[in-house]
Amino acid sequence: MNKIFPLLTGLFLLFAPVGMSGCDDSDKKVVNDGRMISNVVIPTSMTVFRGMDITVDGQGFRTGDAVSLRDGNDLPAATEVLSESAISFAIPEGVTDQGIYKVVLTRGSEYQVLGASKLTVQLAMDVELPGAINTSWGKSVTIKGRGFQSTDKLTLAQGGGNSEIAVSAADETSLTFTVPDTAADGPCEFILHRGDEEQSLGSTQLYLTYSGDIPDKDGATVKGIVLCQGKGVPGVLVSDGDLITETDANGHYWLESKKRNSLVFIILPAGYDVLTREAIPQFWHPCTLDASTLEQLDFQLLKSENDAHTMLVSTDMHLANRNTPTDYIQFANGFISELTSTYNNAPGKVYMLNLGDFSWDGYWYTNNWALPECKTTIKDLDFQMWSVMGNHDNDPYVASDFGAEAPYRQNLGPVYYAMNIGKIHYIMLDDTEYINTGGSQGTVGSRNYNRRFSAEQLAWLREELKHVDKSTPIVVGCHCPLYSYNSELGVSIALESSADVDNILGCFDGFNSVTFLTGHTHINRNIQSPKYANVYEHNIAAVCGTWWWTQQYGENNLCKDGSPAGYKIFTVSGTDMKWQYKSVGLPLDRQFTTYDMNVVNNHMNTDADAVAAFTSGKIPSKSYFTATGENVVFINVWDYEPGWKIVVKENGKELDCKQIWKYDPMHAISYDIPRAKTTTPTSDFLTGGCAHMFTVTASSADSSLDITVTDRFNNSYTETMTRPKAFTTDLSK
Repeated sequence: MNKIFPLLTGLFLLFAPVGMSGCDDSDKKVVNDGRMISNVVIPTSMTVFRGMDITVDGQGFRTGDAVSLRDGNDLPAATEVLSESAISFAIPEGVTDQGIYKVVLTRGSEYQVLGASKLTVQLAMDVELPGAINTSWGKSVTIKGRGFQSTDKLTLAQGGGNSEIAVSAADETSLTFTVPDTAADGPCEFILHRGDEEQSLGSTQLYLTYSGDIPDKDGATVKGIVLCQGKGVPGVLVSDGDLITETDANGHYWLESKKRNSLVFIILPAGYDVLTREAIPQFWHPCTLDASTLEQLDFQLLKSENDAHTMLVSTDMHLANRNTPTDYIQFANGFISELTSTYNNAPGKVYMLNLGDFSWDGYWYTNNWALPECKTTIKDLDFQMWSVMGNHDNDPYVASDFGAEAPYRQNLGPVYYAMNIGKIHYIMLDDTEYINTGGSQGTVGSRNYNRRFSAEQLAWLREELKHVDKSTPIVVGCHCPLYSYNSELGVSIALESSADVDNILGCFDGFNSVTFLTGHTHINRNIQSPKYANVYEHNIAAVCGTWWWTQQYGENNLCKDGSPAGYKIFTVSGTDMKWQYKSVGLPLDRQFTTYDMNVVNNHMNTDADAVAAFTSGKIPSKSYFTATGENVVFINVWDYEPGWKIVVKENGKELDCKQIWKYDPMHAISYDIPRAKTTTPTSDFLTGGCAHMFTVTASSADSSLDITVTDRFNNSYTETMTRPKAFTTDLSK
């Protein structure tokens, strides 16, 4: 399809009279300069539409003169001689965009080239599209401009899809269309079509309002309608974070809300999407009136076939306008670049979950980088990012959990909510109780917190789950993990207490499958609940790795457990879910790192920086990073889960492979050791023990090993390990 795009009108220059020397028409008389038309004014470039009248000034025009445009062939133009000093002609239908045409005047057997012009051809020009259109479904809207035709067609591009708009009238000066039922609030683009050509008329913001009346109801302080294609949707759950109600047959709802959370949100029903603005799903509205005043808050849905979808799960971005390279630059060049190139135009529905610590509270005010700035970094994503808050997403000037959450509510919505995407029921919760001792306006507190779910949230959750069939797969997103592994490879409680775990998991009694997705630790762990057989937890490593430090020292982005920084890809088909960990910048089939511990041991014992760091006592003991005995190989299987198979063969013979608790050596040389050269490393950033390290012992120092790791979905990942293997911070090796 030919595409015509708006360009600026070219500059206009005065031309001297032009003779016929450039023409090869031997049967026509050559006119020398000044003999027919003089003082001609022709633009060197013009933005035009076909049929547009062009007036040419000059001296010597006569009745009967005719104009044509020539680019090898003559295109006759409808001509009108206005006077001796002016002539008008219409741009003929045959002109093409960006063509260079000679303007030729013919008089009997004589002709003269008046000049030449490069034509930017548009379907319509001088289009007046306002920055915002306030209207309603079924209403008429007129776009003014020049060059419209009665046969023109129009489409509305919005939310990644295009829908045809009914054009009710069009002439040379305007085009009128009817707002379709498929239109929705938010940014959109209008595209004009004529035959096989199209032209963007520009982008604007649609503000659509419901034209019907919603009656008041005694006691209600919030009312509204949930709409799809201009019609009310019944049975949609609406909540203020305390109460939950359901829309009636007309899509109307009422809430006797105290407006404690200063917002109202919908629980997205299956088969629908909400609008998106710069990657943020628009499923909530702020309350702007006081608790005793009734206000109307309406919601819009879009029909969506999303039973099959991809859910990208990310956590711990820690954007703070700090480090070298600057964190948001690393974020843009790595994570965002990978997601936009891979998923912005991917087939099927794509969503993302952000599991918290999008920002870093300690730098909100000193670095002028808080949640609004973080939001700008993800605006190029063409899919939605649903979020939960982490401990670092609280206002460090406020010493209370609820009060410190206010900026999050303003920027990203409720701190707990739910949505149905396809046949999966997602629940997003907040399990950080922010204390922030000493915080006050102008003073950053200690930013301390507890890892637990509030009583108000648990009460809301129990009520929300009454509306969910117990056979529905549940996916719960929250920041802090429920469980962790200990050095004995056993499972420990990661919340404040076992009672806190029971408080949350007891809510899911009777549900068949409950999957928790958590972050916070910057470590990969996958744990089956030892007490609740229906609960499985994915504790996912960080997008920021070690708070964006290892790029400076190791030229990689590595998490505390040696996992490369990344995210998890959940592929959903109906009620079936599969998953894989994806390291940013590495192929999906790369799932582990191998270490030749003969080489690692030698480095830790002889490298000057390593010896100095261990001697200083600033970092963990050398024994955490080394191996006992000769010819030992460590295999760090980043996202290992119970049930995976790890097979290591030497010369065709399978070696005994054991799971161990160990610290990753590459992280030590990417952060711990180089950082210790100049300062005491931040204790939270130091290499941490992980339960996904495995060990084998080879028969010699130079034998090759064939390693195969097979996950629970029968995906196999392999490496032929040639030994001795160099010990490096290069993740590509």
